[in-house]
Amino acid sequence: MMARYTAKIDRINIFIRCIVIQATWNFKALIGMGFCFCVIPLARRLYDTPKERSDFLRRHLDFFNSHPYFATYCLGAVTKLEEEALIKKWPDMRPISVFKERMAGPLGVLGDQLFWSRIKPLTLALAMCIGLTVGWIALPIFLFVYNVPHFYIRLLGWRKSYRLGFDIVSVLSTRRFQGSLQKISIIGLGIAGLLISISAWWSLEQKPSVFVAFMVSILLTWLLVSLKLAVKYIILVAIVIGLIVGVLFVL
Repeated sequence: MMARYTAKIDRINIFIRCIVIQATWNFKALIGMGFCFCVIPLARRLYDTPKERSDFLRRHLDFFNSHPYFATYCLGAVTKLEEEALIKKWPDMRPISVFKERMAGPLGVLGDQLFWSRIKPLTLALAMCIGLTVGWIALPIFLFVYNVPHFYIRLLGWRKSYRLGFDIVSVLSTRRFQGSLQKISIIGLGIAGLLISISAWWSLEQKPSVFVAFMVSILLTWLLVSLKLAVKYIILVAIVIGLIVGVLFVL
């Protein structure tokens, strides 16, 4: 007889699999194959025959994209919806596929703004401050500080989305996260200022040439930012100029 509900062990299995959802990233489906890998326990629990499981997994091999940490906001909801589809005998599974497609954009935007644009730079700046003043202890501190919100978001997304199903879309908006984004930005700016001060002190303690290279890099970075150059080019140019100035003064 066909099972209708996932067991707790299945949901734990899906959540753990989500940690490596990007392992099979490809240009055709992006993290679609990773999503399919995550829901294999769901297929095993809900369907009895190989044919049913194959059809289920084929549906979830389609294109899917999301920030990897926010993918649980979709995975939990899809788990709930797949259960409901069997219980209520939906004639068509297309609504679940449409739901996945429409979740991709918001999950990508929120994840990029929260982690790539704020939390990662903030924790890296903090680690650099600690590294310049204390030393190697900066690495474990960075891993701890960064991964606390990382796993919190994964777990929160999974629990909320499994509970709400389709209604998870009501809690996914930039406006709802705006307060947190602003607070993280303020903290990040403070740590960035602290990092500049510590870097200036550290470079001055080393050699005058190191300090000059640091100051030239700072001024050049400010100029390139004002010209609205891409961040990757700003970082590259600042590093190259800093190295050149430092070598010239050392020689």
